[in-house]
Amino acid sequence: MSQLITHHYEKLLLATASGVVFAGCAWVWQAQPALQAVRSEPEQPVFTGEAPPRLEPGLPLTKHRWTSPSAQSEGADWRYEVFTPPVIYYNAAARSFAVTPPQYAAEATETVFGLELLAVKRAPYRLQLAGYIGAPGDYLAAFVSSEVPQTLLVRPGRRLEPLGLTLQRFDVRKIAIESDAPGPVYDIAAQAVLLDEQTGAEVLLDSRETKFTDTPLAVFQAPDGKGPARELQAGDSFSDSDATYRIERIQLDPPEVIVARSTPGLAVPETRILRPSGPTPEHMAARPKPLVAPATRGVAAHGQ
Repeated sequence: MSQLITHHYEKLLLATASGVVFAGCAWVWQAQPALQAVRSEPEQPVFTGEAPPRLEPGLPLTKHRWTSPSAQSEGADWRYEVFTPPVIYYNAAARSFAVTPPQYAAEATETVFGLELLAVKRAPYRLQLAGYIGAPGDYLAAFVSSEVPQTLLVRPGRRLEPLGLTLQRFDVRKIAIESDAPGPVYDIAAQAVLLDEQTGAEVLLDSRETKFTDTPLAVFQAPDGKGPARELQAGDSFSDSDATYRIERIQLDPPEVIVARSTPGLAVPETRILRPSGPTPEHMAARPKPLVAPATRGVAAHGQ
C-alpha cells in the first residue's frame, strides 16, 4: 500500500514540475517582442537641444504686502513692528512709562538718585605680602589682610587657618630694573607662593605690588561727599533713610555701573547707569607699604 502511495506522489511531483517549466517557457516566448525593443534602444541618451517643457505651478503666486503698523492708543509714537521688541522707558519724576528716554537735568540727577560713583576697580586679593623679617634661610614672611586685624608672620609650609591658604614657598630676590644709570640697578623683592584652598590654584604674591583678583568693585558715596565711601560688588544691596540700592552690574572698561533704586513711592525700581564723575583717586590703586619692622603688638606668628 505504501509503495502505491509513493508511486502516485512521484507522478504528481513530476507533473507539477513539468507545468512550471512549461509556464516559464511560455512567459519567455511572450516577452520576446518587449526584450527586442529594449535591445534596440541606444545605450547613450540623445540630446535634442530643446528646452524641457515649463511646468506651471498648480497654485497662483501672490505677493503679500504688509501694512505699516498703526499707532497704539497711548499716542502716535507708540508704533511697533511685528517682530521688533518694544523699548519702553520709565520716567521716575513723572512716574509713568514712555517710548522716549526721560530727560533729566544734570544737577537734579545726582540729587534725586542719591548716589555717586567714585571709581570702578578690581578687588584686591584677600592676602597681601607686606615684607619679611629674619636672616637668609630663616625668613618670616609678613602678610596683611582686611579679614584679619593683625600682621601675620608665617614660615614656608605653614597654613593660615582663617584664610584657607598655605604658604608653600618664600624667597627674597634681587631683580634687575630698568634705569638710566651706567651700571645695573637691582630691586629687592620678596615673593611668596600660596596654595588657595578655595580654588585649588597657586597664587604668587610680590611685596612690590598689590595682588588683584578679576572681581570688579564699585566705590560709591552720597552726593557732595556726605557719609563714608562704600565698596560693593555686583549683587550687593544697601539702604539709607530714603531708598534701597542694588548693584546690578559692574563694568571695568569703560567704567560704569548699573544700579537699581527702590523707594516706597515707586512701583518699579528706578534703574540708572552711573559713571565716575572724575579720575580714579590715587589711593585706590596704591600698593601696601613695605613692612620694615613689624610692631610687637598685634602680630600673629604662624610656625615659629
